[in-house]
Amino acid sequence: MVNYTKRWETLFVFFLIFSLAGTQVSLARPASEERIKKLEEQIKVLADEIEAIKSASVTEPPVYETEFGVAPAASKVYRVDHGVSFGGYGELLVGNVKEDSHDIVDTLRLVLYNGYKYNDHIVFNSEIEFEHGTTGSNKDGKAGSASVEFALIDFLISDEFNLRGGLLLTPFGVVNEIHEPTTFYGVGRPEVERRIIPSTWREVGAGAHGTFDLGGAGALSYRAYAMSSADSRGFKASDNRGLRVKGNRARFDDMAFVGRLEYDPIPGLKIGGSIFYGNTGQDEEVNGQTIDGLFRMYEVDAQFQYAGLDLRALSVWTKLDDAELINQNNGLVGNKSVGEEQSGWYVLGGYNIFSLLNSGSTYMEYLAPFFRYEKFDTQEEVPAGFERNPANERTQYTFGINYKPISNVVVKAEYQKLDNTADEATDQFNFGLGYVF
Repeated sequence: MVNYTKRWETLFVFFLIFSLAGTQVSLARPASEERIKKLEEQIKVLADEIEAIKSASVTEPPVYETEFGVAPAASKVYRVDHGVSFGGYGELLVGNVKEDSHDIVDTLRLVLYNGYKYNDHIVFNSEIEFEHGTTGSNKDGKAGSASVEFALIDFLISDEFNLRGGLLLTPFGVVNEIHEPTTFYGVGRPEVERRIIPSTWREVGAGAHGTFDLGGAGALSYRAYAMSSADSRGFKASDNRGLRVKGNRARFDDMAFVGRLEYDPIPGLKIGGSIFYGNTGQDEEVNGQTIDGLFRMYEVDAQFQYAGLDLRALSVWTKLDDAELINQNNGLVGNKSVGEEQSGWYVLGGYNIFSLLNSGSTYMEYLAPFFRYEKFDTQEEVPAGFERNPANERTQYTFGINYKPISNVVVKAEYQKLDNTADEATDQFNFGLGYVF
C-alpha cells in the first residue's frame, strides 16, 4: 500500500528547500512581508492536508443501519448506486454445553451476503450460510450444513408500498429478520425466539412492505407476505424448529399469511407485533381424516434505547388445531405430544457503561453488561389422553456482557442459570465472538 503520509511529508520538505533557496537567491533584495505571509499560508495548507491523511487512516468502519426490514450488513445493497454488493457476518461459540457431557467449541456460522442492484427500483439480495465449519460429520456424527437463508427480489416503488418475492425471512418477532451477532445480547439468540419462534425461519413467498411517515407521530412500517406454510410433520414436544421447510421442495398444499407491524412513535422506541395464520396439515391423512392443523401464532414486542440504556421485551403464544391427529401421524405418544397451546416471554436490560465516559480510546467504546429473563412452555396444553412433560416448562436467567472494540465486532460472555419443572437442567457458561462486514 502506498504511504501517502510519507509522500506528502517529502513534498513538504522539498517545498521548504525550494522556498529557502528562492529566498537565498534573492538576498540582494529584502523579502517583502507579503511574500512571507504567502509562504506561511502555503505551509499551513500542506500541514492540514497531512493531518487529514493521517486521520483518514484510522477512520472506524461505518455503522450499518437496517433497510426494508433487512439486517444492517445485509442492507448494504440498498445503499450502493448500482451493481454488486458483498457483505456478511460470522459467529464463534465456546461453551460448556452438557448435552453429551462435553465442553464444545464451534464455528457456529459463517454467512455471506451477495446482492445486485439493477437500478433504483429492482434489487436482488441473498444470504448464504455455512454452519458448524463443514458439511461433513464430526467424530460424534454431527454434521454441518450449507443453506440459502434468503434469496429475494425487491421491487421498490415508493416508501409506502414495495413488492418482494423469493425465499423470504418470516417477519415474526425481533430476531428472525435482524439476527446479526452485533444486534442482540448474549452468545446465543433468546430461547423463546428459537424454540417457539423457530429462528432463523424462512419460507418461499411474496408480499408487500413499506413505511408510512406519520410526521410528528413517528413512523409505521409493515411487512405482509403469503408464504408456503409450516409442515405439521415437523411438530414435536420440545420446540417448533422442525416446522421450517426452508424452501427445500416444500409442500405447497397449504399456505400461510404472515405479517408484522412496527411503530416508532419517538426516537429510540419501537413497538412491534406479528401474526402467523395457516393450515399445516399439507394434505396428510390419518384414518381417513385429512389433517387441517390450523396454526396461529401471535407476538408483541417493545424495544427502548436511550443514551447507553437498552430495554427489550417480547411475548408469544400459539394455538394448534388437530393436535391429536398430528400426534397420531407423527407417532407421538404419552408426554411426547405436540402442544395444543404454547407460550413464552422474555425481558432484557443492558447498559453501555462507556456511554458515561469520554475516553477517546479506539478500544473503549462499548461495554454493556446485560440480564435476560425467559420463561416458556412448549406444552402448555396437550390433547386429551396425552401428558405434559415437565421438562418443557422452562425458565432461564442469562447474565452476560457484550464488548465492542468497534461497532462491527463483538466479544460476548455469559452465564446461564437454566431451570425446568422436571429439575433436569444444567447451568452453563458460554463465550462468543461475532463480526459483520
